[in-house]
Amino acid sequence: VGVHWGTFEGERNVGFMFLVETALGRMKYIKMGNSSLTHPPEGFSSIAAKGRLEPDPSKDKIQMLDNMRVIIPIGPPEPQREFEASGFLHSEYVIYNEGQARLRYLAKFSFA
Repeated sequence: VGVHWGTFEGERNVGFMFLVETALGRMKYIKMGNSSLTHPPEGFSSIAAKGRLEPDPSKDKIQMLDNMRVIIPIGPPEPQREFEASGFLHSEYVIYNEGQARLRYLAKFSFA
């Protein structure tokens, strides 16, 4: 999470982040920001703004939550050749239907 998105004014050097299980469905991949995407393009369920860095998939953790297989990317960031010209450093995923998201955890962390 970007530091500017996860900070809390009431506590110094502390941030918060939701960990969300998300049903992305069919994703439309983009490499540059596009403020006109106020809803998913026809035939798509979400937007994947692909970044220049992605967690190493060989380090992914697989966990069963509510009898569903969930992939948790926890590997160190690695350059993505396919997206080296992307305007995004890290990937961002956009959904337009709150039914596609399930809040799982609220993580509190320190920047110190």
